[in-house]
Amino acid sequence: MKTDAPTRAVALLHSTHDPAAYEALTQKHQLNIVYTVHTDATAVLAALIAVQHALEHAADAVVVPHLDDLEPNTPWWVITQAADLITATQQYPWASAITTRTRYER
Repeated sequence: MKTDAPTRAVALLHSTHDPAAYEALTQKHQLNIVYTVHTDATAVLAALIAVQHALEHAADAVVVPHLDDLEPNTPWWVITQAADLITATQQYPWASAITTRTRYER
C-alpha cells in the first residue's frame, strides 16, 4: 500500500553541498529529515557514519546530495544495507548493494 507519509531520512551533508539541491531532493522524495550529519570525512568513514545514524534514528533513507551515480566498488553501497540511498541523480533501494567482484577475488 502506497502512502503519502514522508520518508524518515538522515541527511549526510558535505561542506560543499548545494542547499538548493538538498532542498529539492527532500521535496522530490518527500523526506522527513530526522537527523543531519555535517562531515567532510573520507567516503568510507562518512558512509559508516550515515549507516550508524540511519540505524539509531530508524530512518528508511539516507540522502547524500553531493553524490551522483555510484561506481560498483564505492564504499557508499554499505548504506543500502541499512536504508535506501538517495543521491543527486538516483535512488538506490535498501539491499541493492552490488559489486562487480567479491571481496575474495583478486
